[in-house]
Amino acid sequence: MATVGNGIGNVNMVLWTKSVLSKLYRKFFCPSGVVLGDAREYVAGDDTRLINWHVTAKTNALSVNTICADSGNDIIFALDVSESMKFGTKKQPKISLATDILKTLSQLSETNNDRMGLVAFSHKVEKYFPPRRRAKCFQYAIDKMIHSNERLRTDLAAVLGFLNRVLAKRSRVILVCDTFAMAVNRKTILSQLHILKSRHDVIMLPLVDDNDMLKARLGRITVEDSETGEIFEMDTNDIGVMSKIETKYSTYQKLIFKDVENVGIKIFPINTRDSAAEFLFKLFK
Repeated sequence: MATVGNGIGNVNMVLWTKSVLSKLYRKFFCPSGVVLGDAREYVAGDDTRLINWHVTAKTNALSVNTICADSGNDIIFALDVSESMKFGTKKQPKISLATDILKTLSQLSETNNDRMGLVAFSHKVEKYFPPRRRAKCFQYAIDKMIHSNERLRTDLAAVLGFLNRVLAKRSRVILVCDTFAMAVNRKTILSQLHILKSRHDVIMLPLVDDNDMLKARLGRITVEDSETGEIFEMDTNDIGVMSKIETKYSTYQKLIFKDVENVGIKIFPINTRDSAAEFLFKLFK
């Protein structure tokens, strides 16, 4: 009997989470030039920007405008599938968390009548799905790429150039990549980001892990760069050396984030200790 109760409780929690996330999603992605339909009665959680004060004054009941079906957004999810995204020491690897977020967003986009597209990239564009409704083929394509034996590097400039070429309609671009994706071709990346921002609404979600810079004291270890294959040794018990590495990493990370914000792009780091739902609640609020 207790098991049944717990099961019902879990189902209710999932439904509640989806319902709340759906309302927060609409607020976050509500386009500035929406096509408005007939007014309906206000429901808690509705976007206050859609309140129809004329109808409210006439009926004495708070009313909001509905959004017409043809006002949906084109949302492009640009996902880094390089080797560095397979790293993760908390709840999950970076790529698993990123794909969970993608899956949740694609479900929310259906309820909001939006079109979701995907660009999976490494040092080149691996796969491109133009924006569509009911996009359910993303997960298979991503699984196929991340289980490939090919060692995939990251080149953020390549995917930004691709997006600037193929996206004709104004879209909302969600750029999901490893924090160090800007370590190579930084000037080119910032230039391409500036062009992309001038044409589209862009947000950047860099993946971070608490142990990106090996905070754990493991003694002398051999480390391999997952993307280049370069191998080197380091003594993680050397507090002086590790402290310098951690400081350099932290400073460089802040510099990257500042560069992106200076272009006018909002940046929201994703930590592998969070779940997809936890992160999306933080993002939408």
